Amino acid sequence: MKVALIFPPQGHFTQPYLSLPSLAAYLRAHNVGEVHQLDESIEAYDYFLSKERLRRSLERVRAGGGLAALDAQETLKFSDMERYQTLSEIELIGEELVERIEEAKHVLRTPAEFYDYERYLWAGRTLEQGLRLFSAEFAPSRLTPHGFVTRYRVERSREILAATTDEKENPFIEFFREHTLPRLKAIDPDLIGISLTFPSQAIPAFTLARLIKEWKPSVHITVGGGLLAYTAEKLSKRREIWNVIDSFILLEGEGPLLALCEEIKSGRRDLTRISNLMWHDGVEVRRNEQRDPLDIKTLPTPDFDGLPLQKYFSPELVLPLAITRGCYWGKCVFCTLYTVIGPGYRGRAIDQTVADMRVLSEKYKTKHFYLAIEDLPPNMAARLPQAILDAGLDIDWWCDARLEHEAFTQEVCDAMAKAGCKRIAFGFESSSQRVLARMCKGIDPDKSIELVRRVRKAGISVTLYVMTGFPTETRDEARETLQTILANRDAIQEVSVRVFYLDETSEIFKRRSEFDILEIYPDPEADLQVYYDFKAGSGMSRREAREAYLEFTRALRSHFPVFQNTNMLYHELKSHYFLYLAKAGSWEQLVSDVLERPRAKTSDPRRPRARSALLKRALGFDRAEIDQRLSSIDSHTLRPRYQSDLVEDEDRARFDRELAPQQRADSTLVYDRRTGEIQCFSAAAAFLLERCDGTRTVEQIVEVVPQPAQELARRCVEQLSQSGYFEKESAS
Repeated sequence: MKVALIFPPQGHFTQPYLSLPSLAAYLRAHNVGEVHQLDESIEAYDYFLSKERLRRSLERVRAGGGLAALDAQETLKFSDMERYQTLSEIELIGEELVERIEEAKHVLRTPAEFYDYERYLWAGRTLEQGLRLFSAEFAPSRLTPHGFVTRYRVERSREILAATTDEKENPFIEFFREHTLPRLKAIDPDLIGISLTFPSQAIPAFTLARLIKEWKPSVHITVGGGLLAYTAEKLSKRREIWNVIDSFILLEGEGPLLALCEEIKSGRRDLTRISNLMWHDGVEVRRNEQRDPLDIKTLPTPDFDGLPLQKYFSPELVLPLAITRGCYWGKCVFCTLYTVIGPGYRGRAIDQTVADMRVLSEKYKTKHFYLAIEDLPPNMAARLPQAILDAGLDIDWWCDARLEHEAFTQEVCDAMAKAGCKRIAFGFESSSQRVLARMCKGIDPDKSIELVRRVRKAGISVTLYVMTGFPTETRDEARETLQTILANRDAIQEVSVRVFYLDETSEIFKRRSEFDILEIYPDPEADLQVYYDFKAGSGMSRREAREAYLEFTRALRSHFPVFQNTNMLYHELKSHYFLYLAKAGSWEQLVSDVLERPRAKTSDPRRPRARSALLKRALGFDRAEIDQRLSSIDSHTLRPRYQSDLVEDEDRARFDRELAPQQRADSTLVYDRRTGEIQCFSAAAAFLLERCDGTRTVEQIVEVVPQPAQELARRCVEQLSQSGYFEKESAS
């Protein structure tokens, strides 16, 4: 028997996800036959961000024309601004991206290059720019380092199915035909399992399933994963789904998948005997009985064999490892974890965990681990560090944990640091005791800060998760949380902020009247809707919650080194931040050596000469102002989109009517080949930069400017120097 397990686009590109290695290990341990793992997410990134594919995108985008015509207009409406932003960048750097994209991937995969922070920044920017170039071919769809954004709403099954055949806006159709299907044909599997975890994977997953069924109708396709746990019941009601999918596996996948393999291998294909399975018998949807969760002590070590480990955009592997399932606390009213994995908390034995770490470290030549768990239980926090030390393991790791003031003593924190713990992320949520009590968090904010300081004293980096807009939370309470974080920023390294979403599977949704939620706003077309906008009788409105979120992000950029300036080690790329942290040895060293290291500057020569590595393009409109206007659109959007940040068609049309058009204002877009940065210069600044040709002194450069503006021009030249736009002064 042959089984193909597929992780579809679109997930993170820095490390493998744990679902396939866990399932593959279980099937291989039970000798089901050949088990193949296909991480099509990293394969897609590698394919899209290739010289050959980006060349094709550049040619197709240019064939569509547009920038010259836009530059000739007297004004730009909103919808024009979106296109202008994209096309101006592509025309400036398109050829550069095509020629250097492979170099950028090499930098991120090579330790000596990756840990050169200037090279890292250039490579990261280049990959993001490459994704924008590729996405322009499929606009308005957009591929980012973290997701797939499309006008098709994944809350609507009708739109998911429509997207699977849209070759103009769905880039995965081509990828699956050219890359995935040939590999599957070579394997010729009897069973295909698709892991559906993130909303951004929904359209790619069903696109792939449709194409597979067109190729081999007889193959059994089953789908499981976290996202399906929320939507399977609703999704199953659309009959067309069963034309491309044969079954859904609900909750944990190991047992049902093994049983499914055995049925197919035997030729019986009796689906009635498989627990946690949903399927269509030709007449109606059937849902089999739910059985107790697995004892995870019986599970084998995850098996990453067969995954393209060399393709992830990281120089060293960071392997995920689950040592628990479920949450030992299990009381937070906003949490929906039980929906994904079922009820109950289970932990793996300490000796098993240490053995897993040893096996994976030796087999895959890595010392880096992410404990992919909800929270590190206090009993494990107390025992795991010593077990790691006793085993002589030289590893680095990070995890999430609850703010258990009594459990995480200074002794425990010190032991964790000694055993290789480099980072802990805590669910802080709020500094208001009232709000925390309403959440049923079971923590004290003052004691939480004490614990944070203990962790930092031990030398471990601290990340706090924060939430704005919880029902009844006031703007003053949100600001109190922000002030608490700022007052303790010497002990906090990262903050991850999100706006509260009302999830229909949460306890708060079931008891929403207790939280002064007066009304919810269902989308009548969204048959897969999980998150709801709502109106509360007290506390912040939804718009105010969004504004509080934006206030948080502005403060973080101002006060936290990891978010400042041009740093790219932000929390979304967790493995990159963790690797840099492990390499530096301490947060303090990371800050001094990397995050706050003075930017490489040119000297201030007597006769400044603009660097030869600059690419420039004159524009008819001010790109900087366009960028600012587009980035502020969130404040104008009336209805939030929980699965996407794409502006909807109706909003775009409204903005065209209501927002003032962009007026002409000449500017110059400047790209620095060395850093990968793109800046927009005013006409005056661009003029001054052109005069910096190495033949003039600063005074001669600014003398052509009217006397009242000469001091301003002089400061502009100084700023250009400080920003690294000039060549270094020769020794002569």
